Amino acid sequence: MDPIILALFDVSVFILLAEILSSLVQKYSLPKLVGELLAGMIIGPYALGSLLNQLVGFPLINVNDYIVFLAEFSVILLIFASGLEHGIAPIKSSGVLGFLGATSGALLPFFVAFYLYLPHFGFDSALFLGTAMGATSLAAVASIIEEQKLKGKGVNFLVSAAAVDDVVDLILLSVVIAILQGTSTSVASLGLRITTLIAVWLVILAVSVVLIPRVADRISDKYLEEFPLAVLFGLTLFMVSLGYSSIISAFVAGVAFANSVKSERIKEISNALLSVFGPLFFVYVGAEVDFQTLSLDTLLLSLELTAIAFVFKWLGIFPFALAYLRNFKAANTVALGMVPRGETGLVIASLGLSYKALSPEEFEGVVFMSLFTTLIGSALFKVYAKKHLV
Repeated sequence: MDPIILALFDVSVFILLAEILSSLVQKYSLPKLVGELLAGMIIGPYALGSLLNQLVGFPLINVNDYIVFLAEFSVILLIFASGLEHGIAPIKSSGVLGFLGATSGALLPFFVAFYLYLPHFGFDSALFLGTAMGATSLAAVASIIEEQKLKGKGVNFLVSAAAVDDVVDLILLSVVIAILQGTSTSVASLGLRITTLIAVWLVILAVSVVLIPRVADRISDKYLEEFPLAVLFGLTLFMVSLGYSSIISAFVAGVAFANSVKSERIKEISNALLSVFGPLFFVYVGAEVDFQTLSLDTLLLSLELTAIAFVFKWLGIFPFALAYLRNFKAANTVALGMVPRGETGLVIASLGLSYKALSPEEFEGVVFMSLFTTLIGSALFKVYAKKHLV
């Protein structure tokens, strides 16, 4: 069978099942992305899809490169829409406390996991396990905020902290890879690397926020459907080539376009695309879960990682959220919103496996940890957000 046609069929089935399950879970006050994750876990090639493949005699349900491509498009679009909706205001308003909260929320679980697993799994594995612990899923946060149409100081702090958290974890990942590759790891060289990553990110953000809306305001309306996408993926290509993730570049592009007088029209375009492709990334994440290889040891490791990720992310974020919001319940809700590891944890786990720093069992433990924290954190955040962030 033509792999492109198969991918188109699979995508249509994935999206349909995601919408059905999302409608069901929303009746129980769970976020849509839980239904999307469950859809992937049910229909994926390691679950019901495997039975269907055996029945028809060829890989009818499969996660090939075309589906990965569309899933990447989905998550970039989701983060772009989040940046477009909130603009630069969250980063400005949360200020130093937002930055400190994001930094603490990434570093605290990193160091706890590193020192806890160093004696058991070795130096390399402990580094990657710690880095996966530090991540936050901006996609999960953005999905719930968009679904609930949340606004206010708490949402501003959360969006800002989640975006900065990605940068902090990127710096952690960069340092870890430098150590594994045997490049210079002196305090001076690592300090220079960290300073460079932060400085370049700030310069790109500042230039984008000033330049992109000015150009967009002068573009003819007949090019308004194509121009934002060209800028979005052009900026993504540029930033990825510098070592940043596509998540960070998508957020920067969205924040920049939010300053344009044509931002409302651009939102309509992005929302139209999200209405079709929005669920695909989380379905893809769920479809990658292989229950056939799940052992008791892996399950116990994933539960342990989940507990560490949950508790120490909360502890890292909560004090700074409380100092900013001056409201215990709102600060608790924001801290819960930072718990999901989602796509960022999965990317770090994949890199750890490719560098042979993580064993297959450790990799699966991180995958399930990312899944569990996304399910639990998203569900709790939605319940509390409806009461304390609206």
